[in-house]
Amino acid sequence: MNMQFLQNIFKKSDSFFQNIGLDLGTTKISVYVKGKGIVLKEPAVVALNTKTDQIIAIGKEAEAMLGKTPSHISAIKPIVNGVISDFEVTEKLLRFLFQKIKEKNIFLGPKVIVGVNSLGTEVERKAVEDAVRNAGAKEVYLIEKALATAIGAGLLLNEARGNLIVDIGGGITEVSIVSLGGIVVTKNIRIAGNKLNDDIIYFVRNKFKLAIGEQTAEKIKITIGSALERNTDETMTIRGRDLAKGLPKEVKVTESEIREAMSESLQTIVQIIKDTLEIAPPELIADIIEKGILLTGGTSLLKDMDTLIEKATGLKVNISDDPVNSVVKGEGIILENFEAMKPYLLTLKTTL
Repeated sequence: MNMQFLQNIFKKSDSFFQNIGLDLGTTKISVYVKGKGIVLKEPAVVALNTKTDQIIAIGKEAEAMLGKTPSHISAIKPIVNGVISDFEVTEKLLRFLFQKIKEKNIFLGPKVIVGVNSLGTEVERKAVEDAVRNAGAKEVYLIEKALATAIGAGLLLNEARGNLIVDIGGGITEVSIVSLGGIVVTKNIRIAGNKLNDDIIYFVRNKFKLAIGEQTAEKIKITIGSALERNTDETMTIRGRDLAKGLPKEVKVTESEIREAMSESLQTIVQIIKDTLEIAPPELIADIIEKGILLTGGTSLLKDMDTLIEKATGLKVNISDDPVNSVVKGEGIILENFEAMKPYLLTLKTTL
């Protein structure tokens, strides 16, 4: 059996390839495998030995090291605000994830669909494509995350009807109006879940003279964080380092304090939604009034986030059924119906 014969078979069948949908988030990376669904979700964190330049941990194991490493080990987040900030580390992270899900009898690298921000530059998009290809992908296809989210939510993109999608992730909040299979208007800001964590860290440092880490701030946000005043004012005991004495210290924070700490960032998120509506075509606004806003992304799960946006805009807000996985689910639908959904992809490239 000659090599040309084998190559012809490979070209005619996807059965030799592990086709993947990939959501490269600031905080997490999710992987969808065609025919199987979402098979992997890992924190976008890499632990690196700075003396040897070797990776010692990736994903959950590396995330557990954040704020706890000795001086020669650095826990790195190579994707910042939705953009690759460390190309080499990102490539190694992806290679590790691809290897983790690799099946037997898969001879060539996978076909990958990966989401990118709607306002990403060509350089940023090329960096994503190159990192995925270098990690082992045979074919790389890009799709705007807003479109992937809309597809994952089951919206009829081929209709001349406006859909407003608000994606509040870890690094970026992106607001997009989608119609006829494309993005009509989009805006984004680098204020999202991670910025809310920073707000909490800053507040605790200023009020209690207590240093806490990112993981503690995230836990506070999830446990007692809220976007609006609630009937109860819950409290939470937190631990950190006393900035004055350098010793361990324990304090209590309240729900109202944490809400106030996050309030400026939350209002900025609300404002970008209003700004997007202000520049939307009038006919699409009529559709949005009827259908409301689709809210997605991990930070959409902050208590009363939907109600805050409803009160500010006067529009009904619907939280996606699975807001954390909306992008990768949309990519999965494209993989399962690839030929029919090719028009939604930004680039169509194949390796020779």
